[in-house]
Amino acid sequence: MKGGCVSQWKVAAGLLFCVMVFASAKRPVFTNHFLVELHKGGEEEARQVAAEHGFGVRKIPFAEGFYHFYHNGLVKAKRRRSLHHKQQLERDPRVKMALQQEGFHRKKRGYRDINEIDINMNDPLFTKQWYLINTGQADGTPGLDLNVAEAWELGYTGKGVTIGIMDDGIDYLHPDLASNYNAEASYDFSSNDPYPYPRYTDDWFNSHGTRCAGEVSAAANNNICGVGVAYNSKVAGIRMLDQPFMTDIIEASSISHMPQLIDIYSASWGPTDNGKTVDGPRELTLQAMADGVNKVKSSLSPHPGPTLEWGAQKVEKR
Repeated sequence: MKGGCVSQWKVAAGLLFCVMVFASAKRPVFTNHFLVELHKGGEEEARQVAAEHGFGVRKIPFAEGFYHFYHNGLVKAKRRRSLHHKQQLERDPRVKMALQQEGFHRKKRGYRDINEIDINMNDPLFTKQWYLINTGQADGTPGLDLNVAEAWELGYTGKGVTIGIMDDGIDYLHPDLASNYNAEASYDFSSNDPYPYPRYTDDWFNSHGTRCAGEVSAAANNNICGVGVAYNSKVAGIRMLDQPFMTDIIEASSISHMPQLIDIYSASWGPTDNGKTVDGPRELTLQAMADGVNKVKSSLSPHPGPTLEWGAQKVEKR
């Protein structure tokens, strides 16, 4: 009998441990930012509401009636919701909804180093870009590439197209990107300024966006680095991955930034790829994606509306 009780306690303890581990892995993080919808009124009304409740406010340009409220007196990231501030806002008759922004993660997509190859181009790293022109280097299959050589010969080099790189910033001063940089279409949502320059660290962790920009729009035949797949295209930097947590407001604002100037939004990142995380866009981001299709394409503007490209993670066997 005693042994049976001990065994039952072991099982119960094991189950409790599993629940605690699962709960800790899933515990949300709440920021000091709120998505607020007003019943009516414009920016002046939003400023009045925010000031009365101790908040700062920013306009969300693509979502009418929605505003970005932030409270500098709150901890930027904590495990519990700020119910007091949420309820305080929602008790205001001018406020339709107040949603505290939950922090979540987005992981950068990467690439593997490849062996050197021999191709007659003056860009010194072009010989490493087997995905552009595959001649069978490194025991690869000749011709198994993006077929860009034929596209280039037909004149499809990206001219007249702007690609927005949503990432940790791009080094727009880099000599292989500077001539193709579109400053007007760029913005830094991590720091809220028009200069999406990366915050470099000792391990170059924040060079991901610059690499992505180079893969797309690096200039050709300038004796510098490699060649972009669309080397005559313009590239816009949308810095939005360099903060402790992603929020719905940042993600949605990035996806909807300057659709009248940006033709393609490139997102080489996504939720954690560990085989057990199911995640995706939140409410405001879904609305921004829908607006990009329904509002931009239905307008009288000759601009056809942007395309959103998301990166896929390769899952490897271990």
